[in-house]
Amino acid sequence: MKTILIRMKSRANGEAAPERRARRRETLLGALILAAALALFVLLTAALCRPLAGLLSDPARLRAVVRRRGAFGVLSFFGLEVAQGFLPLPLEVTTVAAGYLFGPFGGFLLTSASVLTSTTLLFTLAKLFGERFFLLLFPHGESPWILRDEKARRLATWTVFLVPGLPKRLFILSAALVPQRFSRFLAVSTLARVPALIFCSFGGHALGSGNYARAVLLLCVVAIPALAAFFIYRSATARKK
Repeated sequence: MKTILIRMKSRANGEAAPERRARRRETLLGALILAAALALFVLLTAALCRPLAGLLSDPARLRAVVRRRGAFGVLSFFGLEVAQGFLPLPLEVTTVAAGYLFGPFGGFLLTSASVLTSTTLLFTLAKLFGERFFLLLFPHGESPWILRDEKARRLATWTVFLVPGLPKRLFILSAALVPQRFSRFLAVSTLARVPALIFCSFGGHALGSGNYARAVLLLCVVAIPALAAFFIYRSATARKK
């Protein structure tokens, strides 16, 4: 009897070992994806911003330098914002920079295009690889919590993407695991982001124009609810843990 139990235990360990190895490979792959996104973000930031750092106090000269860079400057900033979509970094910061560099409407349009691209990439990858891709980006997390009721899911989408500071990347990955029309999700999530993107882009432009009072007012409209949402979310997840 003791021999049988020992054999059963060794067999169970043998079955668990491949799963552990697969889990380690997936964790490593997730770390590599995040590292690649972070490296791309840093390289593009350095390529675009390092030559411009000395011109921050002179917005007119700064914008002139960006214009002389032509498509390279625009594409570099676009790539930076797309890479940001894979990282736990606030989009609002790069949106302010876009408004500062490209003007209120140019910054808003550029950030909106990057949001459409990064959301499409995240959603598509999660759709293709399922929960495994979710766990690649969140290797220490649990399985995603999914809303299957369509009305509740649409309301949650509006809320998450309307309020700055809520975990949008996490929500995109979770939403991809539910059978739904991607075009509708993309439209709802993008439109809900519009108010915050407008305030940030116009705030960045006001900052570059020297209208600091307007810049502070516009950015506070985004920063205050973002901080409140962040602390509420952290408190809720801490209680869950």
